[in-house]
Amino acid sequence: MRGQVRILQAKAALDFSDDLLCTKYITDSKEPEYLDGNAEVIQDAVKEYFLIQHCKAGLDADLFDITFFPKKSGIQTGFTCNVNNGTQSVCYYIKTHQYGPTKDNIKSIKPPDIKELFVYKILHHIGIGPQVHFIIPSHGTKKTIYIATKDCHLVLLSNLTKDTANNNALLQLDLISRILCLRDCADNTSNCGQVGEKPMIVDFRIENQSQGYAKLDILDKFYKGNSEFHYSGLMEIAIKTPKAVKMDIMNKSLQEWKLLENIERAESEINGLIKRYDGKMKFENDLQRYVQDLKTTVAVLMKS
Repeated sequence: MRGQVRILQAKAALDFSDDLLCTKYITDSKEPEYLDGNAEVIQDAVKEYFLIQHCKAGLDADLFDITFFPKKSGIQTGFTCNVNNGTQSVCYYIKTHQYGPTKDNIKSIKPPDIKELFVYKILHHIGIGPQVHFIIPSHGTKKTIYIATKDCHLVLLSNLTKDTANNNALLQLDLISRILCLRDCADNTSNCGQVGEKPMIVDFRIENQSQGYAKLDILDKFYKGNSEFHYSGLMEIAIKTPKAVKMDIMNKSLQEWKLLENIERAESEINGLIKRYDGKMKFENDLQRYVQDLKTTVAVLMKS
């Protein structure tokens, strides 16, 4: 079944690209870049991936159905889709990786940063991120990954109020953003929020840092609520929480998250992905340094 699906989807993608070339919409040199960000190609890759998962679960292929809808926000190319297995429907949000192709820009595509994939995994393992799937197309530039995150019924930070916001959850968003060196996260009210009383992050940016990722001064900055992040609204109020309360939240969070264990778990999963696609994908990879620096930061926190 899997082989048949791959053959059909690959043929469809190639036929589609041939049509584009014949009509002069793209040139040979730009074909891979165009395909990576093309709506039909993305949807075909996502459909193939979830059909394979459906069949692996022992379900009848005839019961499988997937419906796509336009993405409502964000600069990265993507969609919302509903995956139906015949008895239930699950919503996923699909996007390209950070600095992947967009509908307006195919010139500055960068390979996936392994740290981005790692962060999605560890956030899920510690209960602050949605279930995630990494979908790698079988054609194109060999430097694009589609990221599918499962709908988690998030209430965005922008929609929280003083009555519905949980101060502990907001401080956990601040703390984990500092530990993982995340940007465009807790200070972007459309990328995080709460699921019930729990914090949740669904999008972020992570940049290479020439000086490394270890945060030896993380405690002082967490307690003071420094200007590393330019907060407003509810987050600005939360970081003014007294030091003793912050310390208690931090200690309980470290126990709950089991960071060292989950860092190694996520690292193993991502290294397995890299190995599986060796020679088939190009990655930006300084994961080893990032992981080592994370462990240094966690050690600083655990000594407190």
